[in-house]
Amino acid sequence: MEYITDKQEAAKIDIISINEIGIPSMVLMEKAAMKVVKCIKDITGEAKSRFRILSVCGTGNNGGDGVAVARLLKEEGYNISVFLTGNQEKCSEEMRQQKDIAANLDVCFCTEPSWNEYDIIIDAVFGIGLSREITGEYAKIIESVNASQAVVVAVDIPSGICASTGRILGCAVKADYTVTFGTNKMGLVLFPGAGYAGKVLVEDIGFPKKAEKMVKPAAYTYKKEDLELLIPDRRSRTNKGDYGKVLVIAGSDSMSGACFFTAKASYRMGCGLVRILTSSKNTDILKIKLPEAIVGSYENGIDEALGWADVIVAGPGLGTDDTAYKIMSSVLECKDKPVIIDADGLNTVAKYKERFSDTSNYKYPFEIVDRKNIVITPHLKEMSRLTGKEVSEIKEDMVNTALLTENSSVVVLKDARTVVSDGKEIFINTAGNNALATGGSGDVLCGIIAGLVAQNMTIFEAAKLGVYIHALTAESYSARNNRYTMLASDIIEELQYILPY
Repeated sequence: MEYITDKQEAAKIDIISINEIGIPSMVLMEKAAMKVVKCIKDITGEAKSRFRILSVCGTGNNGGDGVAVARLLKEEGYNISVFLTGNQEKCSEEMRQQKDIAANLDVCFCTEPSWNEYDIIIDAVFGIGLSREITGEYAKIIESVNASQAVVVAVDIPSGICASTGRILGCAVKADYTVTFGTNKMGLVLFPGAGYAGKVLVEDIGFPKKAEKMVKPAAYTYKKEDLELLIPDRRSRTNKGDYGKVLVIAGSDSMSGACFFTAKASYRMGCGLVRILTSSKNTDILKIKLPEAIVGSYENGIDEALGWADVIVAGPGLGTDDTAYKIMSSVLECKDKPVIIDADGLNTVAKYKERFSDTSNYKYPFEIVDRKNIVITPHLKEMSRLTGKEVSEIKEDMVNTALLTENSSVVVLKDARTVVSDGKEIFINTAGNNALATGGSGDVLCGIIAGLVAQNMTIFEAAKLGVYIHALTAESYSARNNRYTMLASDIIEELQYILPY
């Protein structure tokens, strides 16, 4: 697990390390500079004399990092200059010290850089503390950096990106590499900031683990080594009854694929038994395509099947007509077992929200699903229907949108960076790629989560792990195939290559 901090959490880790634990700020700054130097040396290789480098430095500690980087690079024989921005009378104490050290070592400070003359530009103008819109001379400098042909290396975060949301504050540096310190930052993970960060290198500069534990950041992500630790065990002496029963209520007259993908993904994820209730027009084809499943029609009622299930999935391809409303009404009566609501299940809730609501003052987070046994898996448009927020508004604040369910239901807010929350903790998926942008992908994800819940994972743990596994299939597939070609069925088949033996 890797923490992802917002700007307040990152600042607290820094303050605790310096003021409470006693590590000098200049020590941390020196280590940070050394990590940026390492990145630049990796870019240039042995041909250091061929590269002209400019370090663009603001007046704060981020600028101090940039000056320290320039000094270290000069000591190693690089052709580097420093361009100072902002009111130099307002420099931080650490920045003043770094300037003095650099001057004593004859580091070149320039006043009017010719931007196109440089091969590498180091962005050390603003750090993670930026909260205002960038205008004036700073904006012109950022435009000049972006217009240059240089490789851009950002120090901690590209200048102009909000470290907590990824929002662009007026304008922002477009980096090729970002060397960030201690923890990854939300602004580097969430879009649009992620699109400005380039390759992100999370580097240890000596923040003590104690400081991290004292802050305990709310957000985190998984790494590949976590998978084997998190996946449910498959014991030797077991049978299908030990791995749970998933009920998939999905599919309408014209949509048989959604229930197929969800059901098959549940099986592939390791659940013991899957039962499908769908439109009677779909049953024959499903019996052929997935003979392992128990297939029936919801037109004959669903109460017996609801009682049979350990986990209920409702919604994929279901439609939003009166039949869907009646199905969702029955499903939402189930309060003693996990229920995963996806796609048209969510659209039905949104369409008939006045009927579903327990109060006349209906508002998000929709009381009827704000319960401990519910997982909702909306994409941005579905979340917009549920909340009344514009998609653009949700995009700008994915984390707080997902956090709005305060009473322990689990939200899987799907996007290029899917956010999973139980109202307290935040999981941000950083794996995967755009191969997953294909029809049926969300149905497969729903089935993966259901398969994990069936094997006695909590709904929050299953939702997080399911999102991560789903993303890993895209990485695995793309390593051997063109990502343009991935289908939902490929996601399911790819599970065999990424799940532990």
